[in-house]
Amino acid sequence: MAENKQVRDRRVRALERNPKKVLGVAAIILLITLGFGIGVIPSLSGGGFDATGTESDVTAQSLHHEFKVGDADAAFLITARKGTVDSGEVKAEGLRLGKKVRAKPGVESVISYWETPALGGLSGKDHKQALLLVQLSGSQNDKSDWLNAAHDRYDAGQGTLGIEIGGNAEVFRAIQDQIVVDLVTSEAIAVPLSMILLLFVFRSVMSALLPVAMGALSAGITFFVLRLLSMFTEVSIFSLNLTSALALGLGIDYGLLMVTRFREELAAGREVPDAVLRTLRTAGRTVLFSGMIVGLSLATLLLFPLPFLRSFAYAAVPSVFGAVFGALVVLPAMLRLLGRNIEKWPLPKLPGLNPSEKSWGRLARWAIRRRFPVTALLVVALAVLAVPFLHVKIGKDDEKVLPAEAQVRAVQQRIRDNFPGNTAFPVNVYLPGLSGGKNDKPAQERILQQISTMPHVSLVRSAEGVWENGRLAHPLPGSGSVMANADNSFVSALLKPDVDVYSPQAEQTVHDIRAMSYKGRHPQLTGESARLVDDKQSIGDRLPWAIGLIAVFSFLLTFLLTGSVVVPLKALFLNLLSLTATFGAMVWGFQDGHLQKLLGFTSSGYLDNAMPVLMFCAAFGLSMDYELFLVSRIREEYLISKDNNAAVVEGIKKTGAVFTSAALLLAVVFAGLIASKVSIIKMAGLGIVLAILMDAIVIRSLLVPALMGMMGKANWWAPGFLRRLHSKVNLSEVADPEEPAEEYPPTHPKRTAKVN
Repeated sequence: MAENKQVRDRRVRALERNPKKVLGVAAIILLITLGFGIGVIPSLSGGGFDATGTESDVTAQSLHHEFKVGDADAAFLITARKGTVDSGEVKAEGLRLGKKVRAKPGVESVISYWETPALGGLSGKDHKQALLLVQLSGSQNDKSDWLNAAHDRYDAGQGTLGIEIGGNAEVFRAIQDQIVVDLVTSEAIAVPLSMILLLFVFRSVMSALLPVAMGALSAGITFFVLRLLSMFTEVSIFSLNLTSALALGLGIDYGLLMVTRFREELAAGREVPDAVLRTLRTAGRTVLFSGMIVGLSLATLLLFPLPFLRSFAYAAVPSVFGAVFGALVVLPAMLRLLGRNIEKWPLPKLPGLNPSEKSWGRLARWAIRRRFPVTALLVVALAVLAVPFLHVKIGKDDEKVLPAEAQVRAVQQRIRDNFPGNTAFPVNVYLPGLSGGKNDKPAQERILQQISTMPHVSLVRSAEGVWENGRLAHPLPGSGSVMANADNSFVSALLKPDVDVYSPQAEQTVHDIRAMSYKGRHPQLTGESARLVDDKQSIGDRLPWAIGLIAVFSFLLTFLLTGSVVVPLKALFLNLLSLTATFGAMVWGFQDGHLQKLLGFTSSGYLDNAMPVLMFCAAFGLSMDYELFLVSRIREEYLISKDNNAAVVEGIKKTGAVFTSAALLLAVVFAGLIASKVSIIKMAGLGIVLAILMDAIVIRSLLVPALMGMMGKANWWAPGFLRRLHSKVNLSEVADPEEPAEEYPPTHPKRTAKVN
C-alpha cells in the first residue's frame, strides 16, 4: 500500500513541478475546444424523440420505400380571403400553390385539398379553410431550413389565400429557435449568480474565480465533443441546455470542494506543496469517484434507442470528464502557483453564506440524539410527497411545450378545431401480403370495416376510397395505384377531432388495430400514435437495466471509497426516496397543472415519456455526488477516532458548509433552465433543482446523521472477503494513513462527542 501511495505521489509531484506547463496546455485546450465548439448549435437536431428499430420506425421506412408515403412535416393552413375554398378563384390559386410547393427542392410529396377534394379531412368545417400537407426529405435540420425559407416566401399569403404553416417539423423548428434563445437567458442568469454566491462562500475574489474557470473549461470540452459527434450521429439540441448547466455546475462544484480543502490544509499550517498533495489525496479522490458515478449514471442513457436521450449521454460524459480533469489536473497547478495568494482580494465584510462549523456540529448532534423520530418523520414526509407519482400518466409532448404566444401553437389548434379529424397525424396501417387485387378485396374490406367502426376513429382512407362507420362513404377510383401494389397495400386511419394523438384512447386504437389479423398476419402501424406506443415500450424494456446498472455502479464505487456495504445501501435507499418525492412534485406541478400559472406553461395532462428517465439518471448521479462529499469525510474521521457518532458529527461539521454551498450553486445553475419557455426544459430544470436541494437540506443534513447514528458501528460493516479486497485496492479517502498521528492537526486525535 505504501508503495502504491509513493507511486501516486510521484505522479502528483511531477505535475506540481511544472504547473505553468500544465496551465499552458489547459489554456490551449480551452482555446481549441471553444473555438471549434462555439459553432455547435447549427449542427444539433431539433428531432430525435422517437426510438429507432421499432415496428413504427420500420413500417415508416417500408411505406416510404414502396409508396413514397411519409409524415406530413408541414401543414399549410390555407384560408380563403373571399368566399369559400371551393370558389373558382380560390381553387385556381390553391392548385397553383400546390404545384409551386411540389416543385421546390427538398419536397417529396404534396397532398392538397384542391387536387384530392374527396380524400377526407382536408377541408374545414366552414369550408373557408383547407389543408396542403407537405412531406419533406432530409434531416430535421434540413426541414427547418426549408421551413425558414417557406416562411419568408409564403407568410404574406398568395393572392386570395392566407397561409399559415404548422406540422410536426414546424413545431420542432420553433423549438430549436426557442432553445437557442433560452440558452443565452439561462447562462445570463446562472453565471453572474454563481459568481456572487461564490464570493459569499469564499469571501475572496481569487478563490471564487477558480471554480468558475473550471466550469468554463468543462463547458468548452463539452461543446467540442458535441460538435464532433454531430458530424457522425444525430445529437439533439435539447441536450445543450441541460449539459451546459451540468458542465458549469460540476466544474463549480468540484472546484469548490478542492479549493475549500486546500484552504483548510493551509489553515492547519501545511506548506503549499503538501497542502496541494493532501487536497488531491482527500478531496481529489472524492471528485474522482463522484465523477465516475455521475458519468456512469448519465451514460446509461445510451441504452435507450431514442436519439433524444442518447444525446444527453453524449454530452454528459465529456461534461463530467472536463469537470474532473479541471479539478484534478488544472486546478492543482493553479493552487501550486497561487499558494497563499488564493486569499487575494479578500472581502472580509461580506457575510458568510453558510452557518458556522459549530452550528453544523450542533445540528448533527441534534439529529443523532433524536434519530428515531427524525427518521420516521422525514421518511413519512418524503413518502407523502411521492404520492402524486402513483397516478403518473406517460405521453408525448407536442406544440404545447412552446409558450402560448408561439404562432405554431395557434395554427395547430385551429387545425384541430376546424377539421373533421387529426388530418396531419394519421395512423398509417401497412398490410404486407394484402394487395390491391380482387382476391384480396374481401380481406381488405373486412379490415376497413373493423377499423372504421372503432370508437375513436373518424374515417379511413384506402385504395377504394374513404370509409366511415363500416361502409365506403366516398369512392376514389384514382387512388388504387397510390395506396396498393401487386404485393402490399396500406390504409390511413384518422382519429376523431376530440381524440389527442398522444392520448390513452389513441394508444388503445393502435393496440386494437395491431391485434387484428388477416391471412395469418397482422397489420403494421406507424404514425405519431404508434410511435408513442413503441417509444414507451422501448423505454419500459430498458429502464430496469438502466436502474440496475446505476445501482450497481453506485454501490461498487461507494464501497471502494468507504469499505462498507451498509453505507452504499443506505445511499441507494435515500436517493430513491428523494427522487420519488421529486417525481411526485413534478406530477403535481406539471401533469396536474398546478404550476401552470406560476411558471407560465400549458399542461398536456401527462409527462413526456423520455423526461422521467432523463431526470432520474441526472438527479441520481448528482445526489450521489453530495453523498460522497459527506461520507468520504465521515469515513476519514472514523479511521482517526474509531467513534461512529463523533465521526458523523465531525464529518458534517467539516463538510456541511461545502455540500450545501455546492448544492446551492448547482441549483442556481440549473435554475436558469426554469426560465426556459420550453416546458420540458423548464420541468427538467425545476425537477433537478428540487432533487438537489431536497438531497442537501433534508437527506444529507438530517436523515444521514440520524440513520448513521441509529446504525452505529454497523455503518462500516463488510464481509471479510470484501474487507480484504478493499484493503488491497486501498481507495479510501484518508489524508495520510501511514503518517504518525502527531502530523495531523491537533484537533483530530481521539475525538469524542457527547452524543447518546
